[in-house]
Amino acid sequence: MSKTHHLDLLNNSISYFREAVAYAQRESDDTNYWKFAILHVVQAMELAFKERLRRVHPTFIYESVDRPGKTLSLKGAVERLRNPQIGNIPIADWEVAKILKAFDLRSELTHFEFNHSHDHIELKFAEIFGFMIFFYRRHLGLETAAFIEEEQHNRIIRLVRTRAELLDRAKAYVKSLEGGDIWLCPTCQEGTFLTAEEQCCFCHHKECVVECPTCGAESLESQLIDTSDLLDWDYDEGRMVLVEEIGLEDHVCPECISETRQKVEDLRRSQYDEDRAMEEYYARKGG
Repeated sequence: MSKTHHLDLLNNSISYFREAVAYAQRESDDTNYWKFAILHVVQAMELAFKERLRRVHPTFIYESVDRPGKTLSLKGAVERLRNPQIGNIPIADWEVAKILKAFDLRSELTHFEFNHSHDHIELKFAEIFGFMIFFYRRHLGLETAAFIEEEQHNRIIRLVRTRAELLDRAKAYVKSLEGGDIWLCPTCQEGTFLTAEEQCCFCHHKECVVECPTCGAESLESQLIDTSDLLDWDYDEGRMVLVEEIGLEDHVCPECISETRQKVEDLRRSQYDEDRAMEEYYARKGG
């Protein structure tokens, strides 16, 4: 039974989240699209909260743990998630306020006369969308690709409010970390690339962090510089000398490239001078 609950809660949450994304990514001025985006993303959030509680203990998804029957509300789920003895998840008061406002907005959209502007709904969607990205990853252990396609994610973050909300949340996440270096992401150009996770927590760009074979310093793989252009490929003997003499690596980090170029140039000049000296020697001897 618990396995069935697991599949229903998690997969249904992801299904609603994807539906929300499908409406939001249309980037339309039609308020109805944002209305359905809000309805679906809040439903996705409620199911995700219950799935997290289910992982603590299956009975925690019910209003009464003594008499399992009706599942608890989103508000009840938030309370249990924040309870140190149950979920022990540090959801800040300001985040709770946004969650509850989104919940109230969903109720208005469903049961009452709708009287909110396009901008207001878009903003509320951005807040919950940003929250859910991190909840799925941090508290349900999902890879980004499990709940949103990369192309869809990139289209949504281009929405100004959503992007701002995600960036604020990513920066807050970075500040909450106790260890690991934070680098400038080569894709979004924000200081949100986590070396320990080898992923940007804003745009979710993934890339290996590697050691420079020359100095041993860590660098993004894409930032290593190919040294093949420093070699005379049409002069195999000369290339062999360069590789053997200075131990030339195929790729080096930006900090090492200048020194590597200088070593290659110095060795090339030394080889040239040696060759000229030998030519003159044989010329004199022949003479």
